Amino acid sequence: MADRDLIHSYLSELARRLPAEAVEELADGLEETFQHQLRRGNSPTEAARVAIAEFGRPAQVTAAFAHQSSGRRTAIALLATAPMFACLWATTLITAHAWNWQIAPGAAVAFGATLLTVAATLGIVARSNNPKTARLTGPASITLILLDLGILATLATAAPAVTWAMALAVPASLLRVVLAGRNLPRLFAR
Repeated sequence: MADRDLIHSYLSELARRLPAEAVEELADGLEETFQHQLRRGNSPTEAARVAIAEFGRPAQVTAAFAHQSSGRRTAIALLATAPMFACLWATTLITAHAWNWQIAPGAAVAFGATLLTVAATLGIVARSNNPKTARLTGPASITLILLDLGILATLATAAPAVTWAMALAVPASLLRVVLAGRNLPRLFAR
């Protein structure tokens, strides 16, 4: 039964890298490919080898799953829009003279450190070939929503006057909060 040992070893390797439901789907497809190879006249061992070869090395299969995950796609989208948000909020804070606002320095440092952590997390997800890493996008998205709401609340309570830059930054952040919030169920689905 070397054929079943080959397939079992292959699926065991994938099970260490992928969610169980993904491995179940792959197992069904692998079994179909194996049966097809048997019908073509291959020996059971050769049919198993050919079926596994058609599916690709575990690292390739894992990378393909990672690249198609909603977590990775979301991380890339959030990172791609980050420069626009950075420009909008930098302009807003500069034109509103934020350095004169009554904000505790520790709060500003915590905000910045949290924002950098979220950006680093999204960068890791975007570059990872591990589908399990994509799960970090959900908590990172929630944190980003909270950061957006935090800066909006700070703006509402500390800004002395509305500036033209605020008229752009506020709706952009509100839109990101809504879109990121709508995407959360997909990011936490298993």
